[in-house]
Amino acid sequence: MKLRTKVQLFLSGFMVLVIFLINSAVYVLYEDRVSDNELNRVKADAESIMEAIVKSSTVAIEQDNLLTAFLPANGIIRIIDENGELIENASTEDQFDDWPFSYSQTEKSLIAKDENKTPYAQVLMPIIWEDGSIVTLQVNEALYSMEDSLRTLRLVLFLTAGVMLFPALFAGYFLSRYITSQIQTLTLEMRKNPKNGKWEKLAIKRKNNDEISEMQQAYNAMIDRIEENRQKQERFVSDASHELRTPISVIKSYTELLQRRGKDKPEIFEEATNAILSESDRMQHLTEQMLILAKNEDQENLLFEQVNISQITRDIIRSLSTAYQREIKYYHEVDQDITVSADRRKIHQAIYILVDNACKYSEDIVIVRMRDKQQLLSIDVVDKGEGLSAEDQEHIFDRFYRVDKARSRKAGGTGLGLAICHQIIQAHGGSIHITSQVNEGSTFILTLPK
Repeated sequence: MKLRTKVQLFLSGFMVLVIFLINSAVYVLYEDRVSDNELNRVKADAESIMEAIVKSSTVAIEQDNLLTAFLPANGIIRIIDENGELIENASTEDQFDDWPFSYSQTEKSLIAKDENKTPYAQVLMPIIWEDGSIVTLQVNEALYSMEDSLRTLRLVLFLTAGVMLFPALFAGYFLSRYITSQIQTLTLEMRKNPKNGKWEKLAIKRKNNDEISEMQQAYNAMIDRIEENRQKQERFVSDASHELRTPISVIKSYTELLQRRGKDKPEIFEEATNAILSESDRMQHLTEQMLILAKNEDQENLLFEQVNISQITRDIIRSLSTAYQREIKYYHEVDQDITVSADRRKIHQAIYILVDNACKYSEDIVIVRMRDKQQLLSIDVVDKGEGLSAEDQEHIFDRFYRVDKARSRKAGGTGLGLAICHQIIQAHGGSIHITSQVNEGSTFILTLPK
């Protein structure tokens, strides 16, 4: 079922329900009001008859004539003794004699219907009869006028509902058409993408605050993300192929050299095998780094637990101090260890990358400082290296970006370490940025939510 049909059916059904409920409420309220008025009127007539009967006990008036004088236009008056037998009975029509009667010592009033579905009001009142016994005065009256009024009201409400329903149906039709036409236009424009291999954004003619406009803006934002990811993917493939091209060329060149002269010159064999082994190790390390980077993009791989970040940092400093034979000072500016919710292995990797980079690209002391900032944890890694220019700082976390390619290759860098670190910290809801001055060193500031 199409959306337009669903919207039209919903609006039509809703309007039918609303009209039905309103008309039903009007009818019930009117019926109750009319019924109360009719009961009060018949009850007043019964009280008048009761007063007349009491007065007749002192005045010589025949009961038949008295009841006939007070007889309703469409009703019946009865006097019932305590045995449930009729003492007096007067009616305007013979059919009223079939209405039920009963003895009652309490006052009662109700509205009922006979076999012909004719509504009638019935009032029962106890009175003292001539012989001193308590009898029941019953006054019944057919409510023809009330039935006529209710019938007229039903007809009016039915016609009113019909008159109200047709505009509601037309309004539902045009409203559903208006809504779905914009969605159809939006869908057609979406289906055209990509055009000639390029994703294009929707042309928003009017910036409204309605849901359609929000959908268009959300779609355009999605196109921006797709284009950004596509460009990142192209850049990643280009950078990866460029990085792999050099070791592959070296391996190929030395392999060809071995084929031509390796058998005759042992020194060439040793040089070639060492170069091939070195470049193979570099390719393996680069491939592993790229796989790590790809895995880190999937945040579902994160296994969060409470980890002692202070202890992890101390372990990393101890390990790298031994490996580089360097002094790494550690300042813990809180009285006790700090725990955070994080993936132990990945957060270890991120901190390791920062401290390792500081050791690789500086020869002076490295400082690691941990600070507690209320809801945030801050780890500063300070080196006294050559520092970075403003332009380098903007790209330092990009994949395969290296400030000094020759120096980075010598240090064994692939240009992926800081990109991996940045990705891990972002996946943990934290942030990382750098402050640096050329020839004065750099400070990497890592923040994590506690």
